[in-house]
Amino acid sequence: MTPWRDEWGLDLLVVVAVPESDFMGQINANTRMTILLCLAALTLATILGFYTSRWIARPILRLSQASESIAAGELNQQVEVPSVDELGRLAQSFNRMAQQLRDSFTTIEQTNQQLAKTNEELESRVEERTHELKEAKLTADAANHAKSDFLANMSHELRTPLNGILGYAQIFARTVSDEKQQRGIDIIYQCGSHLLTLINDILDLSKIEARKLELQPVAFYLPALLQSVVEICRIKAEQKGIEFIYQPSKNLAMGIIADEKRLRQVLINLLGNAIKFTDKGSVTFRVEVLLGDITNLRFHIQDTGIGMSPQQLEKIFLPFEQVGDSKHQSEGTGLGLAISQRFVELMGSQIQVESQLGVGSKFFFNIDCAIATDWVQANSVTASGRIIGYSGVGKASVKENRKKILIVDDRWENRSVIVNLLEPLGFEVIEANNGQEGLEKITSDRPDITICDLAMPVMDGWEMLKQLRQSETLRDAIVIVSSASVFEIDRQKSLAAGSNDFLAKPVQADELYAALAKQLEIEWVYTDTKSKSPVDTAASPATIIIPPISDLKRLFEYVETGYFRGIREELDRLAQLDEQYQPFIQELRELVKGFNIQTVRHFLQESINQSQESTKI
Repeated sequence: MTPWRDEWGLDLLVVVAVPESDFMGQINANTRMTILLCLAALTLATILGFYTSRWIARPILRLSQASESIAAGELNQQVEVPSVDELGRLAQSFNRMAQQLRDSFTTIEQTNQQLAKTNEELESRVEERTHELKEAKLTADAANHAKSDFLANMSHELRTPLNGILGYAQIFARTVSDEKQQRGIDIIYQCGSHLLTLINDILDLSKIEARKLELQPVAFYLPALLQSVVEICRIKAEQKGIEFIYQPSKNLAMGIIADEKRLRQVLINLLGNAIKFTDKGSVTFRVEVLLGDITNLRFHIQDTGIGMSPQQLEKIFLPFEQVGDSKHQSEGTGLGLAISQRFVELMGSQIQVESQLGVGSKFFFNIDCAIATDWVQANSVTASGRIIGYSGVGKASVKENRKKILIVDDRWENRSVIVNLLEPLGFEVIEANNGQEGLEKITSDRPDITICDLAMPVMDGWEMLKQLRQSETLRDAIVIVSSASVFEIDRQKSLAAGSNDFLAKPVQADELYAALAKQLEIEWVYTDTKSKSPVDTAASPATIIIPPISDLKRLFEYVETGYFRGIREELDRLAQLDEQYQPFIQELRELVKGFNIQTVRHFLQESINQSQESTKI
């Protein structure tokens, strides 16, 4: 149906009628053809896709299977290279990767084999070296044990003759009045002491190397130690014509706990070296103290001597190393600084040195030590003159109640030294040659104290001590062991075995007197204190005028606490207060100089008693 208009204005609608069957027949025919063509195309595409996918997927599948085989550890895989370029490159890359993996694993396997072989060799070497080290350790232990035995034997063999030399030198020094003979005896004693010092240095160094040296901390009065060191070194400095300057700290008066013997040895070594290498100028000894719960002591030794170069400073603490010219080297063994450094290291510090060649040197070190509150009780007896007797035997006189001492030693010279030291003081001395004879003497004579050696024939000191302590009647006998052994373990063993005290040989008179005073509870009588007794003061009040009792009690408190600086300050105050106290002040000053605590305490107590009696009257 189509609309139509002509030029004259007529509007017409043209309608054409076609049979439906004719119209739809053509359409249906076209539709069927289209469907058939689509089905044919789909079938063809399916067939082509199937064959194409198989052609492409087969090489990829082979690559996947080869990868799984390689992952499973089968490295001998080779993939065929397909004709497709992309898949061909992928297959070639895969084959190269597989070859690299095979090469890497082959290298790793060879390396593992080599490592296993090397490990077996190392284990074998370690086992051999371990065996060698065990044998070397056994050999070293045996050598060290032999060295210790040798040192112990040499200590006994060398120190025992020195015991006689030094002992008789001390005895003769007390009895000889001729000045020339006295100088000769002094030379004998000095030479013997020097030889003993050399022996002790070598033994100390050996004990340090064997790690057998132990510190022995004790409570002592520090100013007394420093003053004794200063007096020794000042004499040496004066002999060389150089100035010796001592600068103690203001708060130095105190008791500390440290190894007094080793500290003294270090200070004397350092000061002795400073004096030895100083020909002009001065040697300064300065001590600084920092107080607290732990006391820190700082020691400075400075000289204006020859000084040292940096190369020399590197060697001064090595054993047997000496610096300076041959003149100074001949005066020592080169062990002093090495031993001193080891001692200070045991104290937890280190000696440091600053030096300039031609200008001088400065040695300094710090040590930490605890404050001793009971140093007065722990302080040993200090001589303040020549001992002429003893007191403290009760109401009876010394003649009526003489102390009996037994000396047990197989060497006559050792017994003779002690006998000649003690008999002139009023002691009754008896002797025994061995431990068996000593036991018989103890049973029959009942001595107040026994001094015995350890190494003796028939019965040694160990067995004698054992039998004494097991005896019901003799177990309380007082025994002092005297031995030439220098090892601390022997001292500890003797004390553990039952001895009351220990004396090292050669026996020094001061150490012997101190041990006897401690064990027998006696006091020594000195020649220079006999006329200064507080008893004499009471008998002649016109000679000494005693200060007020308040001042006396203050002085007594200072003595009880060990504050000697306070005593000196109080005496200075009394001297300015009234000149009539001068005899009393001079008397007390002399006693304080000797640091004899018992004598000072006794003097002040008698003065207080006298003042109280005068007040009552």
